[in-house]
Amino acid sequence: MLTRFTRLFLLFAWWLLPGSSHAQTINIEAATAYWNLTDALRRDEPLTRKAWQEFLAIPANKIYSSAVWGSDTASLGRYRRAIEVVYMPRYDSLRQAKLKAQVWYYVLVNDYKQHESEDKRYVAAMQKNPDYLDKMYAYAYEALPTRNHTKVANLKLFYVAFGNDGTSQTDGIVFSLRSVRDNNAIKPGILEAHEMHHQLRTTSHNYDKTDPADDNLLVAFYNAMNEGTADLTDKVPRLASPTDSAEIRTWLLKPAPAVIQKIDSTIRVQAAGGPATPEKFYSRLTNGTNGHLPGFYMARTIVQAGYRQQLLDHADNPLAFALLYQKAAKKSTSAPRFAPESERYLRQLARKYAKPRKPTAGAG
Repeated sequence: MLTRFTRLFLLFAWWLLPGSSHAQTINIEAATAYWNLTDALRRDEPLTRKAWQEFLAIPANKIYSSAVWGSDTASLGRYRRAIEVVYMPRYDSLRQAKLKAQVWYYVLVNDYKQHESEDKRYVAAMQKNPDYLDKMYAYAYEALPTRNHTKVANLKLFYVAFGNDGTSQTDGIVFSLRSVRDNNAIKPGILEAHEMHHQLRTTSHNYDKTDPADDNLLVAFYNAMNEGTADLTDKVPRLASPTDSAEIRTWLLKPAPAVIQKIDSTIRVQAAGGPATPEKFYSRLTNGTNGHLPGFYMARTIVQAGYRQQLLDHADNPLAFALLYQKAAKKSTSAPRFAPESERYLRQLARKYAKPRKPTAGAG
């Protein structure tokens, strides 16, 4: 039976076929469907359940909504309601009240409404000539070891006109147009580079087989490494931007030390022979960010300590990532460290899952 960590390894591994075509396709079906759907709403025609389900069934929307909302149908339902209120004339008073109260989904949907013409021009231009492709690879390579400086065979790129994120999956990369707009205003190509990072980086074979008791901790550090390292491509430029700096600091940097300290407490429990920490604890602890918190803080601390090359050398090893953070934290005046017993336990796990050395030539 595959352990949870092994299943995650298989999910994230992206095998590149030598000699395969490196062509890419740009798919704007989901964005176009959104504008068709909202045209009907502008005529005060209700958004039927059938129309909504058909919209969500479009491949790009299906990939994106699964990645962003997962099984949270209640939140997705609230997003649907926000679309109705923002676009249907009969709800204009309610729309204004929601926007005045800064209710997030209404603000987001209204942003799409205001920038519709701009978004349409953008996807039309990118479908003809996706000019960010070279930048996407170049920026992604900056946070990847040389062995991952490759190209993705038959790359599929999708645009959706809802949500505020991007996601990289085995079926391709899906970008929300709001997120594209925001990132392009800072440094064009960085959002694409972040998602491309996930396509290119391979996962260590050290973790093909794991002890189930170790799985949740390994996954927590895998997620931190996975998103934190990729965040170097887009969050660092955003952190230097006057418009995004406060958001990144509030969202990813300010809460990170407390999160790391709580992870440290769970390691100490396991090191003392206690039970493994449940998966849900880590998910709640990282605020559902899937590793951005505390991953970006950890990766940034490592780079600031001068260990960027070591980070790249071990970009496929979550335990090496955790121990390299510990090394960097010891040089920092503010970054929290793992307790000595936690560090010993992490080193014990690193030895446990280390690859056996290849015999030297002539060895018996």
